Amino acid sequence: MLIGHVIGVHGVRGELKVAASADELRSGLSVTARRAGQADVALRVETVRAGARQLLVRIAGLADADTAADFRGAALYAAPEDLPALAPLEYRVDELVGMTVVDESMGDLGEVVEIAKYPACDMLLVGQRRLMVPLLTAYGVRIDRSARTIATALPPGYEDLA
Repeated sequence: MLIGHVIGVHGVRGELKVAASADELRSGLSVTARRAGQADVALRVETVRAGARQLLVRIAGLADADTAADFRGAALYAAPEDLPALAPLEYRVDELVGMTVVDESMGDLGEVVEIAKYPACDMLLVGQRRLMVPLLTAYGVRIDRSARTIATALPPGYEDLA
């Protein structure tokens, strides 16, 4: 499961600046770093602390800023069984991407290609046209993990926006 992205390096001792949830990224967690055009690298998280806008993460074996800089832009993945259980109605991005969205009046809208994070709510970006569907129960959103579908009840006129 995707749990975060390395966005930079902090300090001379090579802490990574990571955009992630502190609930999932924690000391002792084994992660895999994926970088474009390079082999995956297995890493172990030593410490996690809050930074100004992201988490500051010390990785075992990364002792300086130069070594850590090689991981800038990497996506961090963890095994689902190593992550904490989610509360009801909570989902991870990797779970939703690829699910089919079906509206009760418009029918099949396509597959979720991305999740966009906004202050008011997360938005499902659906299909080639990247139709934005609010991830809110007010829009009838019901997620069926086993069927890999997301049902919606979008309001009349929504299809004119599509």
